[in-house]
Parts: sequence; structure tokens; C-alpha cells
Amino acid sequence: MAPRFLFAALLPALMAGAGCALGPSGRLPSPPSSQPVQAELGQRDVVQAGEEYARQNAIVLAQGGEAVRIRPNYWRIRFALPEEGSGTLLELDFDELAQRVTGSRRLDITPEMPPTSSTFQPSEASPATGGSGFR
Repeated sequence: MAPRFLFAALLPALMAGAGCALGPSGRLPSPPSSQPVQAELGQRDVVQAGEEYARQNAIVLAQGGEAVRIRPNYWRIRFALPEEGSGTLLELDFDELAQRVTGSRRLDITPEMPPTSSTFQPSEASPATGGSGFR
């Protein structure tokens, strides 16, 4: 009788142990994802947080953003802005631990060239006008 009593007492523990080994879905648990996959998922979450920041601040974005990890838990996100014309970006600083944008600025990445005349006028000292190039 003692072995039967012992088996009956241990049966719930054995059943619980078997359930934990398989997991709630009945499958064996899988190992955690690789580092590159985790980084990509983190980057996607950061870009989505930047898009949400833009929506909350009524900023229209031209296309999906690009996030770069600057240092651990700190990201820089850039989005193109359509209303400003080509070459204007919204740049956000994002703190991953605090889950919030810590800074934002608009960047104009098109180089500003000084206005030039439509015709080139060489100086009198220029070899193109018969000068020596020296004054």
C-alpha cells in the first residue's frame, strides 16, 4: 500500500513537471533569438516610437525612418519630411530605457550654394582674357 500511496502523492508533481517542460502551447520552448534578430526587433520598435512621436506632434513623415544605435539604450532616428521639400529630415534622439524621445530637430541636408550669375566673367588677370594670371 505504501508504494501506491507514494505514487498517488507524487503524481500531481510529475504532471506539473511534464506541463512545464512542454510549455503552455504543448511545444518545447525555443532558445532566445540571435543577437542580430534582437537588434532588428529593437530597431523596429524604436522607429515605431518615433512615428508615434511624429503623429502626436502633428508632423507628417514622407517615408519610413532609419534608426541607428548611438550607444547602449540610446538611438538616433531620422525621417524624411515632405512638406519642407526634398532634403529636410526630422532627427529624433530616443532613450530606449525611458521609452521616450529626448530631443528633436529638423535638418536640411541639401547644400546651400551661393547664388551665381548665369554667365562666367573671368577677371582681367585671367589667362582666359589674355592676362598672365598674376596681378
